Amino acid sequence: MKISQLEMFLAISESGSIAEAARRVGKSRTTLSSSLSALEDELGVELLERTGNQVMLTNIGQVIKNDCERMVMIANDITGRCQQHLQGVESVLRIARDDALPESYWRELIHKMSQQFPNTSVSVYMAPPPELNDMVEQNMVDIAYCLLPYTNKLPSTHHVKLGEIRMMTVAKSEHPLCKLSNVVSSDLARYTEFALATIDEDGLRAVSPASSNYIALPFYEHLRNAVLDGTGFSNVPSVLITPYLRDGSVKVLNYDQAMKRQAYGMIQNRYSQLGGLTQWLAKELEAYLAQE
Repeated sequence: MKISQLEMFLAISESGSIAEAARRVGKSRTTLSSSLSALEDELGVELLERTGNQVMLTNIGQVIKNDCERMVMIANDITGRCQQHLQGVESVLRIARDDALPESYWRELIHKMSQQFPNTSVSVYMAPPPELNDMVEQNMVDIAYCLLPYTNKLPSTHHVKLGEIRMMTVAKSEHPLCKLSNVVSSDLARYTEFALATIDEDGLRAVSPASSNYIALPFYEHLRNAVLDGTGFSNVPSVLITPYLRDGSVKVLNYDQAMKRQAYGMIQNRYSQLGGLTQWLAKELEAYLAQE
């Protein structure tokens, strides 16, 4: 029994005509008839009843049709996975990321990825940026996409810059800091800051807070939402705050460090090679960051 025979049997049963099935699959009617006869001879049953130019499934043909469909699908999956392997595309990929880019963009990217690489199993995990370097180094994930730290202290990981994101120190427009024509560090220290939280060997801590009065949260979207609640100020990616800057509900502080560009990219094991899927992701992210 060959997969091609099952495919032709299904094509004939779905079209109801050998001539129509031949047109759909691009084969001659003789080829389809011969293939069907060979399959029926091997199985020892009649799968289709022929009446003139029309064909109908027999009882046993109807019973095994679903199994044949499943076998063809499995065969195609096997072929696809082997072709991906030969092309250098990963069969399994473990991704970690931060939330510096909008969630809507990641949903769109994952949808495109599932269509482009249907035979790759992908796991995606979100974590604060400071934790991602260690996750790659400890082989918990294969690759991470995030705002890159200014220095790489781990010799086993390699940082690849894909673009830049503008970080902004912002507060709700009614916040006292937004009323100052010139904000200095001592002003920031007087108010609540929403800082990024991370867990390392020393436990839970805030990442480089500018104020001694802070609330540390694990994700940039949490920081943005806290700013929108009006309680304090924070340093967040521009792509997450731009709509609120445009409508005037949030303002960038008049602070000399309020706007800085930070590299966004991927963290990989220094000794691993990029597969086809990770190369595709890098190009997609580069294109998105170039637009931003």
